[in-house]
Amino acid sequence: MTVQELQAKLFEMEIPHYYYNICGSGEDEEQRICLTNDNGKWQVYYSEDGDRLELSEYADEAEACTDCFNRLVE
Repeated sequence: MTVQELQAKLFEMEIPHYYYNICGSGEDEEQRICLTNDNGKWQVYYSEDGDRLELSEYADEAEACTDCFNRLVE
């Protein structure tokens, strides 16, 4: 799954956009699931009060997108 496919899937499932921030797509990163790409390293985490909680790192976009999706549909 790519970032674009993830965003389309979340839109189709009507997951509110304020639950997540995918590569800067949200207004901010407070109290939401975040997916970022920093120089080829993908990170998925829950952001709260400026902290990155439950941080997972991936070399692969598909793995990161799957993790992000699973966190949002739990």
